[in-house]
Amino acid sequence: MPIHRQMQKFGQSGIFLSENTIGDWINGTCRSLTAIYDEFRSSIVKPACGYMMADETHITVLDSDKDKGKKSHIGFMWSYCNPGDRLVFFEYQKGRGNKHARPVLQHYKGYLHTDGYNVYKHYGHLQGVTHVNCNAHARRKFHEAKFTDRKRSEHALELYGRLYGIESYCREQNLSFDERTRIRQEKSVPIFDELATWVKEQIPKLTTLRSPIGKAMAYFSDREKQLGVFLQDGMLLMDTNLIENSIRPIALGRNNYMFAGSHDAAQNAAIIYSLLATCKLHDVNAYDWLKFVLTAIPTFPASRIKELLPQNWKARITEP
Repeated sequence: MPIHRQMQKFGQSGIFLSENTIGDWINGTCRSLTAIYDEFRSSIVKPACGYMMADETHITVLDSDKDKGKKSHIGFMWSYCNPGDRLVFFEYQKGRGNKHARPVLQHYKGYLHTDGYNVYKHYGHLQGVTHVNCNAHARRKFHEAKFTDRKRSEHALELYGRLYGIESYCREQNLSFDERTRIRQEKSVPIFDELATWVKEQIPKLTTLRSPIGKAMAYFSDREKQLGVFLQDGMLLMDTNLIENSIRPIALGRNNYMFAGSHDAAQNAAIIYSLLATCKLHDVNAYDWLKFVLTAIPTFPASRIKELLPQNWKARITEP
């Protein structure tokens, strides 16, 4: 919620506050949470967590230091998710290039699950990294082609529907990773192979790859190996919807606050988004957690700061 809207809400209750006062509250809160955020960062950004999703989304930032043009900058909120531990981490960067993902991904080892953006392709080729691509993105492109080539699109979507049906069954039965791998090998591999073979057969029949169906098939064909990695390990999800759902509040926020007031303010947002998104994944009441942390942090021992992380706090307060 943007500051001016908060001022209006307070005003409706007869409490009149200045923009600077609320801004100071937000900055003070984020300063208090920085130590927890840094500890959280070190817990998720470790070289061998085994399975990480990555994505990014833009955020407009006011930049009063610009000499020419608009006093705004298009920055990016980079997001990283550890699905196994249900952790989500956001970090603000001024750009979207290789160097902006380097602080997190340069030493990472394990599965890296992303969309088809080339920066992730670069890190997916590093030693010790297995690159996995998102099937939801591939499926979405076939869905977008329905209006221009309904027959081909619906065939691809029918095969994807069968694959997702198997995944739904695995979730409903709460199957172990080994059981998921076995089910996928028995039932999903033939369907995926049928889709891959069909795409190879259809591409030469297309008049152009610039059409929606051509783009969908080219996207799948170029990433077939990475799209199929999930079939080999039951730990892996079929798509990156988990991290995309965590990014959704940022997209909603853009419609409310329009921009961050500075680059520091954008990083403050990253702190809040990281900790509250993880609260949500661990079914922690964000208000209760925040109230406890802000009260406890001034005198809390630095050596025990890990206890205040959302994923640890719920267990801590329920201990006898």
